[in-house]
Amino acid sequence: MAALTTPPGRSVAPPPPDVPPTPDVRAMPVAPPTPVAPPTPGVRPGTSEAAPLPPVPEWRRVVSIVIVVLLAGTAGLAFDGVFTLGALIPVVAVAAIVPGVVSYALARILPLWASLAVNLLAWLIAVSATLFRTQALAGFLPSPASVRAALLGVRDSGKALLTTILPAEGDGRTIVLAHFLVWAAAVAGTELALRTRAVVLPAAPAVPVLAAAVVLGVSGPGSQLPTPAVLVGLALLLALVRAARAARTFAAGVPLLAVLVLIAVAAGPVLPFASKPYDVRRLVAQPPPRPLAGVSPLDQVSAWLQNPYRQLFTVKSTTEANWRLAVLDRFDGVAWTSGAGYLPTGGRVPGDDVVGAHDVVEQQFTLQKLPGPWLPAADRPQQVTFTGPAPDSAAGLMADPATGMLASAAATAREGITYRVISGIRRYSAAELREAVPAADQAALALPNGPDGRTPPQRARLATIARKATAGATSPMQQAVRLAAYLRKHAQYDVNSPPGHSYRSIQFFLTEAKKGTTEQFAASYALLARSLGLPSRVVVGFGPGKAEGGGVRQVLAGDVLAWAEVEFKGIGWVPFYPTPARSHAGQSGDVAEGVSKQRQEVEQEISGEHADPATTPSPHRPTPQPSPRQTGHGAGTTWLPVAGAVAGGLLGGYLLAVTVLPPLRRRRRRTGDPRARVAGAWRQTVVRLRAAGVPASSRVLTAREVATLGVTALGTHAYEPLTGLADLANLTRFSDAPADQEAADMAWRHYANIDLLVRRKIALPRRLAHRLAPGSLLH
Repeated sequence: MAALTTPPGRSVAPPPPDVPPTPDVRAMPVAPPTPVAPPTPGVRPGTSEAAPLPPVPEWRRVVSIVIVVLLAGTAGLAFDGVFTLGALIPVVAVAAIVPGVVSYALARILPLWASLAVNLLAWLIAVSATLFRTQALAGFLPSPASVRAALLGVRDSGKALLTTILPAEGDGRTIVLAHFLVWAAAVAGTELALRTRAVVLPAAPAVPVLAAAVVLGVSGPGSQLPTPAVLVGLALLLALVRAARAARTFAAGVPLLAVLVLIAVAAGPVLPFASKPYDVRRLVAQPPPRPLAGVSPLDQVSAWLQNPYRQLFTVKSTTEANWRLAVLDRFDGVAWTSGAGYLPTGGRVPGDDVVGAHDVVEQQFTLQKLPGPWLPAADRPQQVTFTGPAPDSAAGLMADPATGMLASAAATAREGITYRVISGIRRYSAAELREAVPAADQAALALPNGPDGRTPPQRARLATIARKATAGATSPMQQAVRLAAYLRKHAQYDVNSPPGHSYRSIQFFLTEAKKGTTEQFAASYALLARSLGLPSRVVVGFGPGKAEGGGVRQVLAGDVLAWAEVEFKGIGWVPFYPTPARSHAGQSGDVAEGVSKQRQEVEQEISGEHADPATTPSPHRPTPQPSPRQTGHGAGTTWLPVAGAVAGGLLGGYLLAVTVLPPLRRRRRRTGDPRARVAGAWRQTVVRLRAAGVPASSRVLTAREVATLGVTALGTHAYEPLTGLADLANLTRFSDAPADQEAADMAWRHYANIDLLVRRKIALPRRLAHRLAPGSLLH
């Protein structure tokens, strides 16, 4: 703070020629302050002459509205984690642009309440015409049904979106929330820009829209990281347009803002919260996953094989693959069933991300006589959309996040349904599988007792067969490979074999009949693998089918195929094919039904390995964990993300401090007794004069000297408020006369005039630089 006394032996510098000399206030009699009337609208505080604010140029109004519309639209596009961009863009465009145009057209002819009422009516009309497409009254007015649907949609869509696999379907019942929020932000921002002189306030309504999008879309596929940076850049641009007094200020500020936005976008991914943002869905009670009733596909294998020419579906794909239908992970001693729970989805299939080498395969299915609710697809599905006649959208598409299984709630009238699937099909290498460690999945290792609660004798027999089949295997992966080869070699494929996959049926298949369908081969493999400590499950699907030209394949009932999967840590579920090829049954364990040539070569390489027992894991002793370098996890955190996170945290903390501390300090200076309030107004004025280049921090300047330097920097219009405030500061400091609240109010009105002059005189970049300087934290 500037000193208020004059050092001995030093005279006060004379005022400029156009400023009248100031008498020595210490030699003047102290008179009580003159009562000051409250400020009059249109009259500049602290002056006697009327000084109405100049009218805002029309170009500033128009550009401000354009920026507000962009702010609302950008915040609305953050919903890309909730809806697909194709469904979102037209909705956001209408909701951001229309209210901006309506408010601009009505601002000069209607009061605020009337403009808001017209905007509400316009929103209902737009919602009825674009989202619900209901019949309008009088050709354009929304019907009561559409009004009710819109209001209920705004009320209920948030909860629906929090309990749906994202992205959700962009129908009116869900996307109406984004439409409403963007429309409301555009209306509020436009009205604030047109009816107030606030600099940044018109940007505030876009913030709740962004917050809602982030909360609802954390678990979705989109990324909101660039959106906050763009919003901040647009808000600063809005402030520049509304506060800049010269064209050169605007021209210099725009490139600076662009650079800041680019830096923020680039730094976003390294922030600590960027990789794993908090998902508010954890706080929401999710509805229980919906189980699907119906005959297990494994129980239908024999029936399909007895009618092998029944057309089930066609698939168009450039890749020959097996089409997975259902995953069965629970065994009760009698039958394999599925514990999958299905959730509605707008197309994305969440769950295990496809890691490692894989092929992205696109398929288009058309259902024919395929029974049940399940939908076939190549494993593992990532995206699915209906492209032809689809079931009722209220039933819609469902997916099991754990297994990736697809289903439609409409179990009837499925013939002719067409849908498109994008899958990631894994390619495994011998090096990747060689040291694989079984996952610790107790549910996938369960071998239950019989219905009477006793241990069935068949279970011990299965363990004996499993150890015999894998004798000499030196790793869990060798066990899994040799087990499949054993079944292919020691049993025959027979489509006329009786159905069944209970303990008793499997023992009969392995020890006596040694003939069975793909049902028995897959079920036997899963039980034998569990007896060895390999977590397993059964998968039912179909082979590639018969090529019919143009990439289309016809899949028949006779193409049904079951296989097993074993779960390995860090790799996931790896398929194994124990069913022998029908034309080579019983001849060689190397020929499997449904296995690719590349996978067959990998299994042969693993099965034929003869590793050193001293260095190779034994199936009878714990397998050593792969090193962090082998797994790729925990291989050492690089310094760059850590440094970026620390730098981002420090920068964010500093920006928060320079943003929050000065307003808090100003608020504190405005409170207290009148003498403290006058002193606070002078201190705050000294801070503002520093932004104008006045060396007010010198401790050898009197208040009058500071005022003189301020007049020189700001012009003669600053003479009256500066000298008046300097006199009040001197009176309260050196005079015994008590100060009252009117004097304190006058001091802060002087400060308001000085602050306005600084804003008009000093360019925005220079004021921002002063605000961001470390010295702003100390004064």
